[in-house]
Amino acid sequence: MANASAPSPRRRTALALVVVGLAMAGLAGAPVAAWARSEKTLAYPRDQAWPTAVRFLVVDEHVRITEKDADAGYVLFELRDDGKIFRGSLEVVNLVRDGRSVVRFVLQIADRPSWLEIAMLGRLETKLRAELGAPTPPAPEPPRKDPGKDGAGDGGGNEGNPGNKVGSPPAPAAP
Repeated sequence: MANASAPSPRRRTALALVVVGLAMAGLAGAPVAAWARSEKTLAYPRDQAWPTAVRFLVVDEHVRITEKDADAGYVLFELRDDGKIFRGSLEVVNLVRDGRSVVRFVLQIADRPSWLEIAMLGRLETKLRAELGAPTPPAPEPPRKDPGKDGAGDGGGNEGNPGNKVGSPPAPAAP
């Protein structure tokens, strides 16, 4: 009685041909479909960055937009390069960093190298700077209070401070 889980000779031959074919394609340098993903985070308001990013794709990069949703923050597009069409997407994600609103652009183009996406994001940043100006600078940090200079006590700032040097005289008592 044959084992029900063992593949038939015909199936083994077909499987072997597939494995050999894949190995040969790999050795021959056949292109493999891949999705790269590149990101850039910039300090622009999302409501201003979104229309600029869409305009950048259409006017500057000459892509054909196939779908877009401003509320969800994504654009699907087709890029024509070397007579071929490549599918891509741009996500515009709102984030809060260090207490300020920033936008992360996530760009993916199927079957294209990541340097192409990185270059495109660099051109998008240039367009944003040209149309919206420099990104919002980070808010200045509030000044830190030095516990010894808060004006409490006698003004000496030594009360209860375990950091006093050994042998230091205690602070004079208030009259």
